[in-house]
Amino acid sequence: MLRTTLIHILILLAPTILYVAWLLLARRAQLSRARWAATFRAMPWLRLLGGGLALVAASLVALALLGGADPGGTYVPPHLHDGEVVPAQVVPATPQ
Repeated sequence: MLRTTLIHILILLAPTILYVAWLLLARRAQLSRARWAATFRAMPWLRLLGGGLALVAASLVALALLGGADPGGTYVPPHLHDGEVVPAQVVPATPQ
């Protein structure tokens, strides 16, 4: 769960990271430390946030459509078998 959350946070921040990298590469000779603060304040924050949110939404839709188990299967919750915890699984439905 933590890994998935961190991946989505990284996806949310991706447009901002790419924009800052582009600023550093394109304007490296022009930006001094004094002008960097003014440039940072002038960044298009709403557009970057909107782009990040759109990417997160697209990744969640892709996860819902492409991930998961067979819809016809039966969910078996975690249980103990011979003293070991067997993780939850979806058992495929048997054809009739």
